[in-house]
Amino acid sequence: MDESPEEIVLLTTAPNEPIAQMWAEDLRAEGIRVMLQAEGPGMGAWASVAMFAHQLYVRASDLERAQTLLDELAVTDDAAPLDESAEDEDEEAPRSSS
Repeated sequence: MDESPEEIVLLTTAPNEPIAQMWAEDLRAEGIRVMLQAEGPGMGAWASVAMFAHQLYVRASDLERAQTLLDELAVTDDAAPLDESAEDEDEEAPRSSS
């Protein structure tokens, strides 16, 4: 077999390992293979790399689809802002004296 390996490219950088793992799980559910790599000093320097940024890599042929999926996740993960007026009403409600 004279097949060369497919190029691996950087998809994005997550702010920490839990978010990177969540994104990777969503991509894998769609059939996209993902590799994670922690940034920072590496394992052992601080006993854990969970809070360091993590890079997500995919095959070049999956890059466009992976970017689209992450963009869709970003849209669905944006929660509507809290209705602060409802909170203010609760705080301003008169208290009954007994």
